[in-house]
Amino acid sequence: MSSINAQGGVQPASITTDEVIDNDHIEYLRAARNYSLLGQAIATMEEVMLLFTELSNAKFAQMSKKMEVSRDAQEMANKVEAVLAGITDPKDTKKLPQDVLDYLKANGISVDSVENLEGDLSQADLTAVKSALESFSGRASDFVQQSQLKMQQLIQNFNTAVTMANSLQSMNAESTKSIAQAIR
Repeated sequence: MSSINAQGGVQPASITTDEVIDNDHIEYLRAARNYSLLGQAIATMEEVMLLFTELSNAKFAQMSKKMEVSRDAQEMANKVEAVLAGITDPKDTKKLPQDVLDYLKANGISVDSVENLEGDLSQADLTAVKSALESFSGRASDFVQQSQLKMQQLIQNFNTAVTMANSLQSMNAESTKSIAQAIR
């Protein structure tokens, strides 16, 4: 092992070549841990893209649920319409099908003008129930339409993040190319 003598103040210090190599290795590792600004920016854009992806997936799940609610409510309104079609005399009364009653209860849909939904209902009462179901379906459908606009915004933001990440990668490539040319 060779040694290098160096004057450090009053007392001489002795450093071996193995210690110099170890110090160089430590400095190299420190440099490797320090990311470039462009690298950090690209990593940030990747995180932003992941965020927009997660937000879009969550919004899509909400939209799917509301579409199902809208379809189910419209299906129940159609069943009430079928009951209404069976009334020939305006004074006749009919009962709601059990699945319609269950749906109304499960979703908290109330009809203000009808006191007892489980009893015999007049044509006007059945029309009010049908209107309440159609209104419930319409609100769910409106939510889906508003969510589609939000999804478009999320997709635009995602595309902007992709464009920015691509620009950063191009800048990084140009920078690396310039450094390589300067070394030659």
